[in-house]
Amino acid sequence: MRAGFITTMAAGALILGALTSEAQRVSRPLLSDEMNTIQVFRQASAGVVQIDARLAVSSLLETSTVEVSTGTGFVIDKKGRILTAFHVVKDKDEIAVTLSNGKHFDAQLIGTDPQLDIALLQIDASPEDLMALPLGRSVTLQVGQKVLAIGNALGLHNTLSVGVVSAVQRTMDDSAMELADAVIQTDAAINPGNSGGPLLDSSGEVIGIDDAIVRGAQNIGFAIPIDLAKAVIPDLIEMGHAYHPTLGFSGSDLTPEVAKLFGIPVKHGFLVEEVLPNSPAASAGLRAGRRVVVVGEKPYTIGGDIIVAVNGEEITSSADIAKALLKGRPGELLKLRLYRKGQTVDVSLPLLAMNMQF
Repeated sequence: MRAGFITTMAAGALILGALTSEAQRVSRPLLSDEMNTIQVFRQASAGVVQIDARLAVSSLLETSTVEVSTGTGFVIDKKGRILTAFHVVKDKDEIAVTLSNGKHFDAQLIGTDPQLDIALLQIDASPEDLMALPLGRSVTLQVGQKVLAIGNALGLHNTLSVGVVSAVQRTMDDSAMELADAVIQTDAAINPGNSGGPLLDSSGEVIGIDDAIVRGAQNIGFAIPIDLAKAVIPDLIEMGHAYHPTLGFSGSDLTPEVAKLFGIPVKHGFLVEEVLPNSPAASAGLRAGRRVVVVGEKPYTIGGDIIVAVNGEEITSSADIAKALLKGRPGELLKLRLYRKGQTVDVSLPLLAMNMQF
């Protein structure tokens, strides 16, 4: 009996020692990076919302079904404006928003930019219920920089994932020209339901809008740079859509391979292949090519102007022109530098108001 009692006491001491050691291990001071993650989540999650968009569909038999999409958004001001991804609310006729405090609101769609996959919503909530997230800058992002994604992954409210900027200036399949060589790639887990949520940096500022994943891949997600969203938000508020002026010319990107093939001394730029009559491009004197050469299955019209710079910045593709237009306003001039028959020529195109046609 005595020996058994001693053995029991010894076993108890071992268990108590193990529990004490475990408690000491668990209660260790948090690392500075852990503290930063916790702090950013606690502050930012209050401004992240769940979005449920619905569409009632009637059939010929007079029965109806409801299509539902669930996504994420985030508050950008105390007026109840919420930024999200356009594809979350596309073609839906009812949009509901749930704040982090559990309060529900019907939302109005006040502006969209399908090309950037951005939508702006409005809810009638008191300022006390709204936590606006600060919008940072995406142009300064560096590969390896820590980022945090908060959203409703698979419907799980306020899910946090942490990762890094895996790459910048990526292009997603089937994306608009404005997003070419512009998208942020991250390994922070982005799942269905995360779309429209904020991608944050270590200071808690939004640097991107979580947008898409690569199916079949692991930890490859994409986010729309917040700088592009900031450029169009005023238009979405004022007009309901972004200002995308038409210049009246079209053409093809000039690559080093194409330039070498045609004996063009300029390696990068945009070949002007067509200029519409009475357009800003025609008024500025842009010249289209006239000789058509087919390479593979693609025709090139050569001999016209080659745009090599926009507003003083060298370009490599039409995407650079599209991005420059995001910053333009009606009545301003778009300054183009052209390569024309061995010479450099500068021209200016007026940016027309939205309602002007040619």
